[in-house]
This record gives sequence, structure tokens and C-alpha cells, in this order.
Amino acid sequence: MIVTNSSDFIKKPSYITQPTDITFVEDAKKHITKSVVIPYTLYEKLKEKIEDELYILQNQNALSSKSYEEFLQIEELVEDSK
Repeated sequence: MIVTNSSDFIKKPSYITQPTDITFVEDAKKHITKSVVIPYTLYEKLKEKIEDELYILQNQNALSSKSYEEFLQIEELVEDSK
């Protein structure tokens, strides 16, 4: 894993354009991770899982909190059975 900030990847853009490892991009002043860059091959392996999680996050507001908790329990059971 590589931790970098905006000034580092301006000097070496390959950290972002051709990542070979997971790259964390920090805010230079606060030292808080703002972005994560992953190699495309890793993304291809994780694509379906990432899309599923994004769908859940984007739609959790449509469910009541009780329904969302029930959904998460069902989701865990489905994942465990795979």
C-alpha cells in the first residue's frame, strides 16, 4: 500500500494513472485519507461486490431503519451460504 498526497502524485502521476498497488491519497495538511486508487485488475475482481455495496448505501435512505437492519441480516445469511 502506498500513502501519498496531491503534491506527490503531481510529481509522479503514475501513482494515480497506473497504480500497481492500493494507493491512499491524503489531505496534505490534515493527514486524512480522502481517496483510494486501486489497480484495475483488483477492481475487476471486486467489481460486483463494490457495486452491491454502493447500491445498498445509495438506497438505505429508502428503507426505514428497522427494514434496513432486517435487510442487512438477510444479506449476511445470503453471503454466508455462498
